[in-house]
Amino acid sequence: MIIFVYGTTAEAIKIAPVARRLAARGIAFQQWLTMQHTDSLREILPTLGLPQPDRIIADGNRGKPLKTKGDVVHWLWAVVRWVARNARTLRSELPDDTVIVVHGDTMTTVVGAWLARRIRVPSAHIEAGLRSGNWRHPFPEELDRRIVGHLATIHYPPSDEAAEHLRGRDNVVNTHRNTVVDAVLDQGEDATVGEPYGVVLLHRFEFISNPALVDETIGTIAEHAAVPLRLMVDAYSEGALREALDRHDKRGVFQPQPKLRHQEFIGLLKGAEFIVTDSGGIQAEAALLGVPTLIHRKATEQHEGIGANITLSQWDQSVVTRFLEEYEHHRVPLQVPEISPSDIIVEDLISRGFART
Repeated sequence: MIIFVYGTTAEAIKIAPVARRLAARGIAFQQWLTMQHTDSLREILPTLGLPQPDRIIADGNRGKPLKTKGDVVHWLWAVVRWVARNARTLRSELPDDTVIVVHGDTMTTVVGAWLARRIRVPSAHIEAGLRSGNWRHPFPEELDRRIVGHLATIHYPPSDEAAEHLRGRDNVVNTHRNTVVDAVLDQGEDATVGEPYGVVLLHRFEFISNPALVDETIGTIAEHAAVPLRLMVDAYSEGALREALDRHDKRGVFQPQPKLRHQEFIGLLKGAEFIVTDSGGIQAEAALLGVPTLIHRKATEQHEGIGANITLSQWDQSVVTRFLEEYEHHRVPLQVPEISPSDIIVEDLISRGFART
């Protein structure tokens, strides 16, 4: 039995290609959700071709998304209580051929791998082995990856470099690319057309929790952007960005809008003049699409596209300025892989005897 444990929209997007391929073969799977994201996660499931969850481990913080450190503490406590109540029953009820599959570097990734240990079943980690080399950046994601690297039984690194980080571990299967490649190629819409625009999505904890960096960054972008900017916001990021927008965006260059369905968002990325983001998932999508992209982070665990269409800012505002002035020099053709990473994962799960029809 294959059980996906996840809790964010980004995890859902990257797990969905694997789940859809299992379903196409008539292979059953379950979804156990921690709901780090609440309403947005519920809304995205049907658009990704995913059924409703089989179990809810925790429903955010009392049904609301995690916005503050206090929310995270309440959510983690709810998760721990759920595991404590259910671990013994799950150990006796789950079949011997059970595997828990987790993705990426969220708190839920750690929770899923830890849960697998508690109920004595193997766990498989999609997007394993990525390392920035600095545990403080990005925080806490880099710590999450290192913890799961020790907890997981099976590792699916998306590159040779990621596989090298797992050298010495058993059950390492290189998928060569991130499953987000399949998410884009399976479901992405045609490019958005019309007036030129850029896309900005800045939402990671280490950025949003740094008011001085937020203020400086919004000021730099507002001053130097030559086209209107579609600013993707959600309940978590909007409040942190609002004050800086009010202070710096005198030209009205930013156009805040709610996050889109993934298919629509891919169309938006395809048609963009450039992208400014701190999202590792969008970095992988942009590396595929060839759109000029600035990764606004101190460090990144992913190296796809770096030196081609992707520039790492290291939070240096002069790099942000230079990118906005010279972005067109970084555009490259679409990079379609020969092998589907999701196909590799599905074949491996089947070969290990976890597939049930």
